[in-house]
Amino acid sequence: IAGEAGNFLWQMRLEQGGTRQVCYKYHAREHDPVMATPAQATLTGAWEMPEIARPGALTFGVNGLKGIYAGLGYGDVLGASSRIFGYEVDGLDYEIRDGLPFPTGKDGAAPEIEILGLSPATTVEADHRIWGQTLYIGEDDGAWKVDAMGECPERAGRGSGMTIGWQRGAGEVFTAATCEWVMGLARADSQVEQVTRNVLDRFTAER
Repeated sequence: IAGEAGNFLWQMRLEQGGTRQVCYKYHAREHDPVMATPAQATLTGAWEMPEIARPGALTFGVNGLKGIYAGLGYGDVLGASSRIFGYEVDGLDYEIRDGLPFPTGKDGAAPEIEILGLSPATTVEADHRIWGQTLYIGEDDGAWKVDAMGECPERAGRGSGMTIGWQRGAGEVFTAATCEWVMGLARADSQVEQVTRNVLDRFTAER
């Protein structure tokens, strides 16, 4: 099974015979009627919230709350010319060993996940108080993450976007973990095209 997604963060709920989609997102604890009921596992908040306890890493290998927002500015990044790293990305909790990143598993990610690439991301936008500057992200996501997950404010602002590979049972998962991957294909980015081709060739080859 191949998975490719970005912004894997919110659980939503279908109601009225599948004709209505519900997601309270940031306000799930206060306004979602299933809160503190036997149906609380269907709460329409972040998958990592303790009331739901179904981390995105269990499905796609990465979590939305360990990534969130990304921008380009330094270093070489796959798909830099087509700007695929942004606007929203997913990551996981990791540590560096011998210069390479590995999952810690603290956020539900499987230890056998291979981190193929990563770059910093954030939930908090620094305000440098430059005249005429318009803040786009602000601090609201970071503050909500502190409240929802009990994370310390200093750590809540730091995240990452990752591309991962994961041997999962008899199958395999590749997660680009950015909602802009498709734009690399639309803009004919040769690097993104080649990686996509490699993944499809691998997953369609006879085993």
